[in-house]
Amino acid sequence: MDVVIYARVSTGKQVENDLSIPDQMRQLREWCKAHSHRLVSEYVEAGATATDDRRPVFQQMIGDASLSPPPFEAIVVHSLSRFFRDALEFGLYERKLKKSGVKVISITQQTGDDPSGEMARKLFSLFDEYQSKENAKHTLRAMKENARQGYWNGSTAPFGYRVTNAGTAGSRGRQKRRLEVHPVEAETVRKIYDLYLHGLNGRSMGMKNITVHLNNQGITMRGKPWRIQKMDDVLSDRVYMGE
Repeated sequence: MDVVIYARVSTGKQVENDLSIPDQMRQLREWCKAHSHRLVSEYVEAGATATDDRRPVFQQMIGDASLSPPPFEAIVVHSLSRFFRDALEFGLYERKLKKSGVKVISITQQTGDDPSGEMARKLFSLFDEYQSKENAKHTLRAMKENARQGYWNGSTAPFGYRVTNAGTAGSRGRQKRRLEVHPVEAETVRKIYDLYLHGLNGRSMGMKNITVHLNNQGITMRGKPWRIQKMDDVLSDRVYMGE
């Protein structure tokens, strides 16, 4: 049988630090070889959640599977959660693929093509969706508590701030981080708010005029010209209120 393999991890951080994709690829290739399937293509999705279908590589694979005739007969994944973590969407895409004569096969959750196998796949998908929502709930709770304690959850600091190690160990031995005022960038932030409130002649200025004014003055946003969207970020982000 001609097959393709699909491997995925959810976040960019996993791509950088995790061995999940290389391990998935190794196991998938070995499984295909052991079952005498001909591997015709490999699809790797790095840093994309399976809770929706906004995944370029995934959509390319589905598009290829929809060709007539399809260039392969099955999509092989490590677990069904690599394909989708939404039970309804999983069912819709599985039916779409089935119309093209393409199956979805999990090497760790193997099921038959009979009604009992179909029911088992639905159960697996429901549990995957439930686990994804539970993980998201606990992650959000932890992030809120981390922020409540004054630590920074993000990666790149907002303009006007910089990130520093807090000297406190977080999860997996990583250092917790805090935001501190960037002395040079902060002057620009103050100027933006002053122009927004008072302008140049006592009349407030809008975002477009502030953007033009700063660019004309050669005041950049970390080396790049200011854009209205970035100006909106500075004027609307509640981090400048200390939140």
